[in-house]
Amino acid sequence: MTGDLTYYSKGWLIAGAASIIALVWLLSPILTPFFLGLLIAYLGQPVVNRLSRAGRSRTSGVLLVFLVIMIVLCGLILLALPQLMSELGELIERSPAIVDYLGERVETQLTALLGAGAIEAFDTRMLKDWMSDWAQIQRLLVSGGGELFASGVAFFGALATAALTPVVAFYFMRDWPEMIAGLRRVIPKSVLPRVGTLANECDSILTGFFAGQFMVMLALAAIYSAGLLVLGVKGGLAIGVIAGLLSIVPYLGGAIGLVIGLLSALYQFQDWFHPSMVLLVFMVGQVIESTVLTPWLVGDRIGLHPVAVIFALMAGGQLFGLVGVLIALPVAAVIVVALKQVLSASSEFEFGEFVEAPSDQTDSPLVTEDTESDEESLTSAEDSESPKGSE
Repeated sequence: MTGDLTYYSKGWLIAGAASIIALVWLLSPILTPFFLGLLIAYLGQPVVNRLSRAGRSRTSGVLLVFLVIMIVLCGLILLALPQLMSELGELIERSPAIVDYLGERVETQLTALLGAGAIEAFDTRMLKDWMSDWAQIQRLLVSGGGELFASGVAFFGALATAALTPVVAFYFMRDWPEMIAGLRRVIPKSVLPRVGTLANECDSILTGFFAGQFMVMLALAAIYSAGLLVLGVKGGLAIGVIAGLLSIVPYLGGAIGLVIGLLSALYQFQDWFHPSMVLLVFMVGQVIESTVLTPWLVGDRIGLHPVAVIFALMAGGQLFGLVGVLIALPVAAVIVVALKQVLSASSEFEFGEFVEAPSDQTDSPLVTEDTESDEESLTSAEDSESPKGSE
């Protein structure tokens, strides 16, 4: 039996993959705790493996990891979360006044530019009403969201997800070696080496990406928050944290944080110096991210263009909601690695290299020295055969 899949095996493999995708689509409403648990188990797996090699049992290692996670979460809830929620609530409360002030400034500038009476009053009532409604919804979320989920399926679904996720993560993390061994048993031996290579490459990419991206988000949140707090911008901590968390989408976090920071500084100080300093803070953050943080911590691990990253996140959110956003980039990374493996292992495709033709040669960019030598050898072979044919 050869190492390559036969035609029928490939057909069954494609059919199986399509069936799995369809099943995931149908069961997506109840898969949230399982996806989240699998993600937590995958991220915590390296720590558990190190503890296991140090002599601890996997159960005790998993319990230790969960203990550290609980301590970190409790610390964030007790120390940072109240201040963050307070600043976020204050920022939301001020949003209609910020819009009103911005409208007045625009009207004043246009009047000074075009002359008194040249334009009608700049009406911002619709925008302020929308901001007021949005602020009311956000105040409910900031206060805990209990009134939004007081009854119905949504409340019990969220409660079940919160309760099941750590349980699923615990069992996934503890039984990870057994699950990997089970997967190896169901994979045909003829393709097991290739699948193993693919899995190792995906694991290396995903581990580095998650760790690096998490550090980039924390660093950007710290840079933005520190800069805004030094300037004295109200809600600076909340704005910086929001911008840092949203930085997983290229340019989105910086853009949203910049807009909110500019409006807040303009309304608070009513000058152009502080908004210009806010702009400088976000420019410095973007420069540090693009020149230091991302190349050093993340690099080109996934191999996706920023536009492809945005598309993957939007597609994941459209298909599977929050879970789709969480797994969009890992799935995209796996697809990229799989395509590279398929193309490199396939003997049915041969790719040429684009070479720009000099001006004194043929216009075809596909003509290279190799092709010219091939044509010369073919011509010489035909010339050598022609006397035999004449005889």
